[in-house]
Amino acid sequence: MSVQVSDILIIGGGILGLSCAWSIASSAPIGSRITLLESNTLSSGTTSQAAALLTRARPNQDMARLVAATFKAISKLEAELNESLPLRKVGSLHISMGHESADYLTSTETAARLFDLRHHRVNPKQVKQLSPWLNTQKIDNALLVEDDGYMDPVQLSQAYAAAARKKGVQIKQGVTIKDLFVASQGIQGVLTNQGIFEAPQVICCAGPWSIKLLHDYEVRLGMAAVRSHYWITDVNPALFPTHAPMVIMPDIKAYARPEVGGLLFGLRDQQAVYASPDQQAVYASPDQIPASIHGFEFDQDPKGLECLEDQWQGLSDLFPSLNDIGIAHYISGISSYTPDGKPIIDATSISGLYVATGCSGGGIAISGGVGEAMANLVLNKTTAGSLETFSINRFGAIDPLDQAFMVECAQARSQKKSG
Repeated sequence: MSVQVSDILIIGGGILGLSCAWSIASSAPIGSRITLLESNTLSSGTTSQAAALLTRARPNQDMARLVAATFKAISKLEAELNESLPLRKVGSLHISMGHESADYLTSTETAARLFDLRHHRVNPKQVKQLSPWLNTQKIDNALLVEDDGYMDPVQLSQAYAAAARKKGVQIKQGVTIKDLFVASQGIQGVLTNQGIFEAPQVICCAGPWSIKLLHDYEVRLGMAAVRSHYWITDVNPALFPTHAPMVIMPDIKAYARPEVGGLLFGLRDQQAVYASPDQQAVYASPDQIPASIHGFEFDQDPKGLECLEDQWQGLSDLFPSLNDIGIAHYISGISSYTPDGKPIIDATSISGLYVATGCSGGGIAISGGVGEAMANLVLNKTTAGSLETFSINRFGAIDPLDQAFMVECAQARSQKKSG
């Protein structure tokens, strides 16, 4: 059996793994051997199904720093690759329909001020000019954060990969992890379908597949595989101009953004659904998630019709044309949700083994910050801000395979109001 040796090994070729690879290679000593393993093709898993909203004005400062680092990473990638990346800096429009969301607007405004982001309140006439599809009669207040945007997640992932390769990272696709090698002194490497990969430091960025992989080694990741989904309408440039901002609608727990002449909109279920690949039970263990999730449908509300029906009235109040315009596409994916909606970025109880996962539907936005934080952690460098917020142990003694815990994670998505 072949044996390949690296100094640092990264499991997972989604956006978090690729960002970690590039960030670590940017700071590691010259000559460091860094290898990334992906079981399918790069960005073919959860990354490819993301809506990719990059919203920076977040009340939690640690989360805001992660997103800010992504914007900085995009600028660095453009310089290193000598090309422009398709970041659509259209801004984000946050709307309030009542007293409760007024507090959300105020906290978002405070966060924008704290991070020196261009922002201002907008009146109904301005709202209509920005997003013609919105019914301004249902809106009490609105805030525009000009420095936000969105970007195709696969293109950003490819940029991380290209820049990582330029720095010497070996990226191998079609490599399936069969087992970890763990000795008394810590992680030793992994066994794959293509032989043994040895490394004294291993970073697991395998998204929802991380849960079962690490569970066998008593590493309990506080997250569950929860459905994320969105719809895309028929093309209507008059209603959905390509330069229109993203829209965050906390009152109805929804978001929207332009998508090639149509409108992409996402809704949060009253009770979020989580993975059941065997089609036999609504609640299934993470070890049943298929290697490829494309074409995968959840056994509960597989086409998202129940969610759409439940949320229809609230959405159509704000978006009255929804009653007439067609829906062209429905995209259902899987996100790794933690109970508090924040990622896990930490060392594990196994020496040399680290994790970067639990993106909670925001992996694209935080990718640059996660990569930077992991590079500092692995290379023992100073980290801006605290990583305590993202500690692996912050939920106490949990079992991610326990149904009650899965429900708790699913509720984090159901209760999410921001983009």
